[in-house]
Amino acid sequence: MVEETGDSNKRIRSLWILAMVNSGIWALSIIALVFVMQHSPRAKGLFPILAGGTAVATALLSALLKFR
Repeated sequence: MVEETGDSNKRIRSLWILAMVNSGIWALSIIALVFVMQHSPRAKGLFPILAGGTAVATALLSALLKFR
């Protein structure tokens, strides 16, 4: 197993924070979509895009957990 130095721990920690922020933004965008759909029902077509972004962010978080 490769020994982790202090520098790589900082990098993983910063990537973890960025991934958490990314997934939070995707989740907030889905919540915002609910409010937008009240005025424009056609906006529901954006849901697959936003759900896909959330899924990728979740996959990124799980990949980073393996390195922690």
